[in-house]
Amino acid sequence: MKISISELENLTDQAIKHYGYDEKEAKVIKDILLFAQLRGNNQGVVKLIGKGIPKREDTVSMSLAKETEVSALVDGGYKHSMLALNYATELAIAKAKKSGIGIVGTFNTAESTGALAYYVNKIAQEGLIGFAVASAPFATTAPHGSNEAKFCTNPIAYGVPTENEPILLDFSTSAMAYYGLIEAKTAGREVPADTGYDADGNETTDPASIMSGALKTFGGHKGSGLALIVQILAGALVQADSFDSDSDNSGNLVLAIDPNILTDARSFKAEASRIVKEVKAARKLPGVEEILVPGERGNKLATSNLNAGEIEIEDNLLNQLREVAK
Repeated sequence: MKISISELENLTDQAIKHYGYDEKEAKVIKDILLFAQLRGNNQGVVKLIGKGIPKREDTVSMSLAKETEVSALVDGGYKHSMLALNYATELAIAKAKKSGIGIVGTFNTAESTGALAYYVNKIAQEGLIGFAVASAPFATTAPHGSNEAKFCTNPIAYGVPTENEPILLDFSTSAMAYYGLIEAKTAGREVPADTGYDADGNETTDPASIMSGALKTFGGHKGSGLALIVQILAGALVQADSFDSDSDNSGNLVLAIDPNILTDARSFKAEASRIVKEVKAARKLPGVEEILVPGERGNKLATSNLNAGEIEIEDNLLNQLREVAK
């Protein structure tokens, strides 16, 4: 069903506040969710249905557990991960602008960070190179060669500034993001083959069964290797928990790099843009209309939705969002 962008913004704002967030917190979360929704990313408003994202009652103020000129470790105070990672991103940007590089980790955060592309895009818009990873002690994904969930979905993202739109790559190291399963379950559709296992370890295309079993990593052993390093960088390195299912101590790591520490920033943007043009000019396979670089599809879809002033939302998802917003 198509609804206006303004209605979606209003519904999203009301739903977030329904969960107990104040005006400032709701603005941050809404921006992150709508960034994903407008780009066709499954890290959008689907997070607000079902059990949703109720604000924890035991949250405390975020604080710095460690800090240097180029780094910081943020104790998230069990605030929502979107709020903690947004703060960490802004801190990394400030450090990179002052010292050339900024690396900030967070621990003691709850729930999902949302689309990591939001944060690396924020960094790239400042002319910096961004990198982010996230993990949680929420076992959803089996290592390659196993059907037992050990990893979280462990997303990874980067953002690179160019003379035009930033290059943005954001992907889960699992075969599908967990909220992709929720979207499929909500819509009553199956997921592609080779996505995951049921609770008995059998391959299945039923999203609900995979939620009770395990996702696969993408790309076999390569995705499994990436999932492992994300679990370490967003777990062990930032004092977050990796495998304790009773823990709410999720972790994130964000990095901002000023190109000027190695080259001239303007020359870097020009060369990155030239590389993009060369890639897009590559000989196309039959049936391929355009070669896209990471982030380009999402940018085009977001622009199209904004220009039209409306967006397509799956009927069941929209109905449940409206119920929450009440």
